[in-house]
Amino acid sequence: MHRFLLIPLAIGCGGTGDWVVETWGEDYIEEGMPESVFEDGCSVVYDRFEVGVSEVALLDGDGAIAGSVPGARFEMTEPGPQTIGSVGVRATYYSTARFVVSSTDDASVHASGTLTCGGADKSFDWRFDTATTYLCEPADLTIPAGGEALTQLTIHGDHLFYDGLEDPDALVRGQAVFDADADADGAITQEELAAVSVATLGYAVGQYSEVTTLADFVSFLTQTLGHVDGEGHCQVDL
Repeated sequence: MHRFLLIPLAIGCGGTGDWVVETWGEDYIEEGMPESVFEDGCSVVYDRFEVGVSEVALLDGDGAIAGSVPGARFEMTEPGPQTIGSVGVRATYYSTARFVVSSTDDASVHASGTLTCGGADKSFDWRFDTATTYLCEPADLTIPAGGEALTQLTIHGDHLFYDGLEDPDALVRGQAVFDADADADGAITQEELAAVSVATLGYAVGQYSEVTTLADFVSFLTQTLGHVDGEGHCQVDL
């Protein structure tokens, strides 16, 4: 009897492929959020939504960096996904991508625009210096030998107006932010947000008892903006 040893040619062959990385702010940042998104009937149009991406890395099964892409600042109101870069890595399956959003040559997140509630408009122009590490789980990220695979850091602009820090069912609300304009000059400043107690709003802070003002609350929310490949999960390291 002849015995044959079958060797799977596609497994263990080695080789490299390209990991391509992009970022996108989706329609909510590019076009704005209509009244239907808000629980209280407000709406938002962003005219600026800059994000500083200071680190982009693909991690292997041991948590070591398999490949990295230089970070940059991105204006998320520009239409369509924007390429961050690409890097050659070993052709295999990867479960974790790491993104760091932090201050580069400007704020880590700089958002400005117009908030409309009850038919009236007010402007806002906010800068945040938060630093956030996102450990993301791309869906079935396998780099093919001689080919490429894509990962997207998706930025969710609706998170800036959530009414809860830990609740997965948090609602989008704008009225409390709108009402924070204490001097009624039509511009909602971060100083005015700092004068509003979260306790009076009924907003849920969960375990983050140090978040006491609306300014603290919105600043914290900037550390929840990142997802992977649309709605994919990212663990946040604050």
